[in-house]
Amino acid sequence: MGEFRLSDYSSDIVILSLLLFIGSAFTVPWVEVSVSSPRDFIYYMVLPWVVIIPLHEGLHALIARLFGARVRFGITTFGKLIIAPYTAVETPLTARRFIAVTLAPLSLSLIALALAWLLRSDFWALVYIFNTAGMVGDFIVTLALLRLPPDAEVVDRGEALVSSSGTLEPYPRWVSKALRIVLLAVLLVILARARIEVVVEYR
Repeated sequence: MGEFRLSDYSSDIVILSLLLFIGSAFTVPWVEVSVSSPRDFIYYMVLPWVVIIPLHEGLHALIARLFGARVRFGITTFGKLIIAPYTAVETPLTARRFIAVTLAPLSLSLIALALAWLLRSDFWALVYIFNTAGMVGDFIVTLALLRLPPDAEVVDRGEALVSSSGTLEPYPRWVSKALRIVLLAVLLVILARARIEVVVEYR
């Protein structure tokens, strides 16, 4: 029997979230967000999450319900850094169907990206960036599910996925070490290309 817990990959989740945040930000290079008032903070930093969280979890639940599954909503933590809502699928589903449930919120990223470009909207660009970075756990779960036979049944216990067919390990452990090197390299490239401007105003 294979068992998979996202909490075992908390460090990878943080690293991959940063990499996805950086990568998705590069796909909307024209975005400039200036927070100079409480209103700006709410509009750019709070309101996108008000949109993302119910839609993201709602898409998981919608696809699961279309497959006839019962769902349950909850909140979990990964280490001390991440507090995340989740949608638990309480009815056994095949790995193929579970992948569809897991990747459902990717449609939100695609729609937000399209709106960001069509409207040249910083708000929708942030929805796209935040949702994409927030899908790291979904991507890791998908990698684990892809190692199962498509018709293998998977049970979601909220904190863990369980299957009687095959292993539920998304990737070899050396990948976790490689991710740290990749993140360091990306940050060094960004720092090397960064431009710092100092503006002095005389009155």
